[in-house]
Amino acid sequence: MSKFKPRCRLYLQVAAPITAMLERRLSQALDEVSPACVLISGGSGRLESAVLDGLIDRIQGAGAACLIENDIEASAELGADGVHIAADPALYERARQTLGESANIGVGCGLSRHDAMTLAESGADYVAFGAVEGGDLDALAELVAWWSEIFVVPSIAWDIESIAEAERLTKLGVDFIALPRTIWEDDDALDILRDMDRAIGSIRRDA
Repeated sequence: MSKFKPRCRLYLQVAAPITAMLERRLSQALDEVSPACVLISGGSGRLESAVLDGLIDRIQGAGAACLIENDIEASAELGADGVHIAADPALYERARQTLGESANIGVGCGLSRHDAMTLAESGADYVAFGAVEGGDLDALAELVAWWSEIFVVPSIAWDIESIAEAERLTKLGVDFIALPRTIWEDDDALDILRDMDRAIGSIRRDA
């Protein structure tokens, strides 16, 4: 048995409208940084089934899980791997009943320990922690460290922009780093992803 935890990995987010540029940058990222998961959300536009079919195939073909944000029915119809939803026990139960035991169902818990524990006990596949806008990174770091010490359900640090923040949270035991969906607007998006992937991937944590 390894004395180290698995390396921390990237979790990517994309939002509609799914433009040609966004598809191209995501495709490059799938080839070069091997994210664990890609979350697709409605964002400011509609999620078109014809576009999603190809996008889901591309993501899954690269070996990453593909989740749909909040839309349980779309996830089932399109063959995604699961959903990312708010930390609502009733919503979680509906998602699990609809998608089945093999689906990946993650929940966004903000900084709530109670929500994270409740949903983890219900069977959520991961809990996502993120400071509210203008929130305190120290509070997020403290929560990540506490969770990693006690629970086996994976955790995600949500909307992390800087490598320094990602490294700090990785050392504290977070399992995945989710960059904000706005990353794709940066012309240097792929370089940023490469640098962050390299940084968190080089950190080994005691199991």
